[in-house]
Amino acid sequence: MTSITETARANPAWSALTSISRLERGQRAVVGPRGHADQRLLWMFSDGRPRTLREIAEELGLEQSTVNRQANAALKAGLLERSREPGQNAWHFVANETALADFARDLDRHLALLNRAVEAIPPADRARFLEQFGTFAAAFAEAASEA
Repeated sequence: MTSITETARANPAWSALTSISRLERGQRAVVGPRGHADQRLLWMFSDGRPRTLREIAEELGLEQSTVNRQANAALKAGLLERSREPGQNAWHFVANETALADFARDLDRHLALLNRAVEAIPPADRARFLEQFGTFAAAFAEAASEA
């Protein structure tokens, strides 16, 4: 009898799966004290534009109840601030300057680590690899959204 792992290893996508797993482990190691939810929020708010919970949910492709929990946790942690225009019901959220400065430092560190990884690829192959990797990532995201 063939084990599930043996069957999976025979699949041509096994190499992609193991590479994604290694990439995810590396990503978890560099996220730092904030989790992925906070990182996504800060990435989005790094443009300085205030957003309502509905706008955040639409931009991140998440349920509004999920965004409500994440935004309120980030507010409590001091990463976000909120305000409401007179006569308006919706709160507008923005990232505070300290959180954005910390995020920028974390991003610089993350980019430096990614640059080290890209440098492991022969110089003549880097541009093609990055193009193909982008194509792969987009196709994978699209396939996952259709699943």
